[in-house]
Amino acid sequence: MVYKFKVEGIDCPMCALSLASNLRKQIDGVVNVNMFTHILIIETWLSKDEVEVVLQRNTKSYHATIQYIELKE
Repeated sequence: MVYKFKVEGIDCPMCALSLASNLRKQIDGVVNVNMFTHILIIETWLSKDEVEVVLQRNTKSYHATIQYIELKE
């Protein structure tokens, strides 16, 4: 499954890199964070509920609280 989220609370490249790195350690699959569009794309075999649990554990950044807003296509 492919999940797309708008990420609010990321305001610097190092925060985006850190978030992507942390998520890659917790999610078996592909994780991409685009700093400029604030879009997080996760491609994994995990269910939506499992992905959301991982995201909830990763809501703190260096400068703000991170919020994930699911994007529907």
